[in-house]
Amino acid sequence: MPDDPILEIQDLSVAVGGLPYVRDLSLCVERGRFHGLLGPNGAGKTTLLRVLYRAIAPQSGEVRLNGRPQSDFSPAQWARHVGALVQGGGLLSGLTPEDIVEIGLTLRERPSAKRKEAVQDALSLVGLQDKARQDAESLSGGELQRCYFAQLLACDPEVYVLDEPTNHLDLHYQLRLLDEVRRRGRSAIVSFHDLGMAARYCDTVHLMQEGQLVAEGPPQAVLTPEVLHQHYRVDGRLDGHSLKLEGPVLDGTDPLRVFEDERSQATLWSSSASSKA
Repeated sequence: MPDDPILEIQDLSVAVGGLPYVRDLSLCVERGRFHGLLGPNGAGKTTLLRVLYRAIAPQSGEVRLNGRPQSDFSPAQWARHVGALVQGGGLLSGLTPEDIVEIGLTLRERPSAKRKEAVQDALSLVGLQDKARQDAESLSGGELQRCYFAQLLACDPEVYVLDEPTNHLDLHYQLRLLDEVRRRGRSAIVSFHDLGMAARYCDTVHLMQEGQLVAEGPPQAVLTPEVLHQHYRVDGRLDGHSLKLEGPVLDGTDPLRVFEDERSQATLWSSSASSKA
């Protein structure tokens, strides 16, 4: 266990519609560190994050913040500490970007003058200061994503829970907004499909497969050619922050290759069992 965990997930299992999406999963988010959730579609990343921001409840297991169980907090109290940017944040009809950011700040109990300043600062950070009073329905998908990012930055929770935060964003804002989260020194747990972005920002990555944790550690230690082949069905390697493909995309009939194990810094689990290998 890390020396200073801010968020602890212990033996968590989640079922949706009777189907298991997360199975007996445990991990820790370290204070002030950037953690990435990786894995193919359907691995359980979004379901796990939904538990963290209390959109759904687990069937078993526990989430603890600073040593206190999630059940000790009211939803409003939890939201002051753990803030989320989610897929399809939803359009609040008839509201402006200013309104959307300010709604998020109602949980922070700030004086009105400071709240207005925080709204303007956050909209400037995401480049929407000139559209602050525009109808949110007129924003593009990327602009709306930036608007919800501004809401989260204005609240500045202890833990940022980000579900595919770079969706709809151009490269400039992908880098600018994730740089801002890192600059603040907060804790973050972020789902990524872009492995280069994960390698650039994450101190630790957690690889999921079929609702289970199968590997965790520094990005370079986890994202080996063997892992890319087995879990992403591509032949390639991570070169710094870039994924270098070295062959065709594989289909489901391609045999798995055997690689020499070079992952001394990664913790690995069997993909077919919930216990450590």
